[in-house]
Amino acid sequence: MNILLSCIGRRGYIAEYLKADLDPGDLLIGTGNSEWTSGFKHCDLAVVLPDIYSPDYIPALIEICQQKQVDALLSFSDLDIDVLSRHLPQLREAGVLPIVTSSTVNEICFDKHSTYNFLKQHEFNTPETFISFEEAVKALETGRVSFPLFVKPRRGSGSNNLFKARNLKELDVFFHYAAEMLIQETISGQEHGFDICNDLKGNVLSVVPRRKLAMRSGETDRAETSDNPNLIEFGVRLGEKLGALGHVGPLDVDFFVDRDRIFVLELNPRFGGGYPLSHLAGADFSRLILKMAKGQNIEPQIGKYRPRVVMMKEYRILGGDREAILSNVCKIA
Repeated sequence: MNILLSCIGRRGYIAEYLKADLDPGDLLIGTGNSEWTSGFKHCDLAVVLPDIYSPDYIPALIEICQQKQVDALLSFSDLDIDVLSRHLPQLREAGVLPIVTSSTVNEICFDKHSTYNFLKQHEFNTPETFISFEEAVKALETGRVSFPLFVKPRRGSGSNNLFKARNLKELDVFFHYAAEMLIQETISGQEHGFDICNDLKGNVLSVVPRRKLAMRSGETDRAETSDNPNLIEFGVRLGEKLGALGHVGPLDVDFFVDRDRIFVLELNPRFGGGYPLSHLAGADFSRLILKMAKGQNIEPQIGKYRPRVVMMKEYRILGGDREAILSNVCKIA
């Protein structure tokens, strides 16, 4: 069983989780566009590929999959998933099982206005969202929303170009800072997250809610698992709706709880930065994914995790002799 981890970046810990259930002789292959990728150190083989927007990217990815007899592929990058979701048939033709969401679900998750429309359509609470500056101003004038408002890229990742507008002048400047920005209502309450895992048919296998205690650069830095049946039920319903449209594998969800109302902010069809907490709590998505790759039957594990498990992150330094650090890296031009 050879697994390719596309755009592994700094997610070397996922490689370590997967290694725990691999058999001797199985390979973990990490890819990225630079040899300076910390996650490479945790893989058996590291491959530097062309940039994901290069016309050579997909052919090079398929080439390495065929050379190394890759059985299944995961990606850790929103931008990469956006590309891969449009080439799923080519990957399957190459004998690879892409544990990557459908292009339909990717569009829902990657385009924040599509996220808003999807959530509204299925009667999930979500912040009011505008892709028109004039519509946002009208909503302010009628009292539908009020300052402060968030301004962010319609298709973005992390907290890049995220602004908080406190008045009309700031709103104007931030919205016109770049193309395709959107304006979003500010939601109060406690910030939470879900880790959800769906099988290859879109059935929900696991849901783990967490209370976020601190964020850093748009990623969960400290958190605690929640023991709330209502949140679990909500997560199952959300996972089912996306699963029906082709979501498979891990899903990271950002949401707020304001009194008894749940407001969904963002959907990320990949492992999120808070996943290690779910893993520590006993929800082993990496093992579930390997079972999918092997074609094994998997029973749902809803609610099978430990509550009140906490996580906090620290810096870890990789370094040493250049040849030793980069010894497993090869390049495909």
